[in-house]
Amino acid sequence: METTIRRKILLAFDGSEQSLEAVRYTSTTLPPDGTDIVLFSVGTGFPEVFWDMNNNPLYRSEKTKVMGWLADHQLAIGEFKEKAMKILTNAGFLEEAVCVKTQTKRAGVLKDIIQESYQNYSAVVVGRTGVSRLKDLIFGSMAPKLADKIKHIPTIIVGGRPVSRKILIALDESIEAMRGVSSTGALAGHCDPEITLCHCLKLPAMSRVAKGQPDTTEAGQDWREYNEDRFKPYMDEATQRLLDAGINADRISRDFIAVKGNTIHKIVETAFSGDFGTIVVGRREVISFAQEHFRGRFSKKIIKSLDNMAVWVVS
Repeated sequence: METTIRRKILLAFDGSEQSLEAVRYTSTTLPPDGTDIVLFSVGTGFPEVFWDMNNNPLYRSEKTKVMGWLADHQLAIGEFKEKAMKILTNAGFLEEAVCVKTQTKRAGVLKDIIQESYQNYSAVVVGRTGVSRLKDLIFGSMAPKLADKIKHIPTIIVGGRPVSRKILIALDESIEAMRGVSSTGALAGHCDPEITLCHCLKLPAMSRVAKGQPDTTEAGQDWREYNEDRFKPYMDEATQRLLDAGINADRISRDFIAVKGNTIHKIVETAFSGDFGTIVVGRREVISFAQEHFRGRFSKKIIKSLDNMAVWVVS
């Protein structure tokens, strides 16, 4: 009798509507019979010095306000837990497969989530924005920071409300991209999603197509066929990995896209036009300072473009 491999998912939440959307996405993307979910929250808490203010009349009125805020926050977290549990159980997750873990902030919310991620998890799921959209706008969302710091498991960032179950895997020659294929098969394979393996063909700078003109010449066709054939072994390996994960062959397709400009924009554009709900990208570890400083990482640009879509960042 075949034993089902269960994978543990860390779903970091803060009680926001976006983190609830992350729960919804998880419930429809990952298989209930092979997934354990830990709803993880890092609380604010209060330092001991706060309680020493009791004897200071200047702080007594403020303490009442702060305690009221804390009570409201705890109530919101409690309501979130109930909503999240309902979403997951309605999707087929058993109650014993879902647990809630909360802790007071220790090293900081970001570091606490990263530290927790080392406790035998297969992936981290987080909403793109948090409770305070103003804070996200000024300081930047925590989600890209998690994707940048967590490199031992995939980071799944959910933006808006993804509805489509179609998955677009951005495939290149990197090891990270192929790991993205394996992660997709391992985590979502049993849900039998529709998957497209997408590879961008970077057009030569001096080609007619690169100048904005359609290239229908025999030379242009030969160039495309040559580059598709050159990449075919990577496509074959990626396809086999998905098949080995139990995904039906008729659910896997391949797409080659000729790109004359920004590869990132083309990937996102393809995802939107093709009604994909998920983009999977690998992150190259070898990246020059110039690329990091002036252009940024591939995954960071895609994360900023999220709208009703999720992105998986795999190292």
